[in-house]
Amino acid sequence: MSLKALGIIILLACLLLSSIQVAAQSASQTAGEAQQTLYWSPVTLANPGSSFSLEDAQNVNYSQYDQFGAQNVHVSVITAQLYLNGVPYHMANVDITFSSDNDSVAVLEPNRTRPSDANGQAKILLIANNTVGEVNITARSMIYYGHELSDTCTVHVVGWGTVSGIVSDENKNGIPDATVTLWKWNGTANVEMLNASDNPQLSNDRPTIGFYTFVYVPVGSYNVTAEKEGHIYYRLFNMYQGLGTVTANVAIPDYAYSVPATATPTMPATATPLPSEQSTAQPLPTPAIPVILAIGALFTAFLLKRKE
Repeated sequence: MSLKALGIIILLACLLLSSIQVAAQSASQTAGEAQQTLYWSPVTLANPGSSFSLEDAQNVNYSQYDQFGAQNVHVSVITAQLYLNGVPYHMANVDITFSSDNDSVAVLEPNRTRPSDANGQAKILLIANNTVGEVNITARSMIYYGHELSDTCTVHVVGWGTVSGIVSDENKNGIPDATVTLWKWNGTANVEMLNASDNPQLSNDRPTIGFYTFVYVPVGSYNVTAEKEGHIYYRLFNMYQGLGTVTANVAIPDYAYSVPATATPTMPATATPLPSEQSTAQPLPTPAIPVILAIGALFTAFLLKRKE
């Protein structure tokens, strides 16, 4: 092989490895972005300020909240920030104690006294049980003797439910892989897409063709749209407190879904069975007879030689 050919091979190998690495980095970045996507929270701060923040809790083991039942709970993270002389106080290991006043709407997790971190913050989980209402969360701390901090935020629970339905065509056939999008609706137009990790989504191709579902949809007015190959239609609905699950089927009136033809299975050719090796036993040659004949011939020749 010439040096020129070897150089070309090495160059192609480097290009291949580079493209694989770029693809892996892109996939990793996409996965990271998807993991950070949060549901549009059905729990909000009614009086947001600098002392408190609220966000949806991620990677929550909901089995520990089975007493509330299935998807009837929503877990948020309450963060309290220490302040000193009007600016954030970045001091670790300062105890911050949380309390709430309306457990019928949402409850704080146990162990409500937490040490601050290096940023002067402490976090606690708030478990809302889908009862619409408000709960006041208070945080207290003693930075040093005689200097006590106290602040309160009001958390508003708007409630939520599940929306599901079937996307079908003009012949009432379910349409798989249709793009289903959930929009907030103000009565005349779409305001914005519901910020959720399952929005938009593709309708199912099995076991129920055309089926879709959105979970943790806050109480409000919505428009769900379904699009397939440039054909699009919609369905308006309202999510009220306590509805649980809303059925919103979307029929695309000017689209006919072509069901893929099912391939006819080809019967395998019938193979002619080979004769069994054990069907007819073949006699094995007996090695003793030729040996005896050879010995006899040699002995006879020896005798004749002596007579001469």
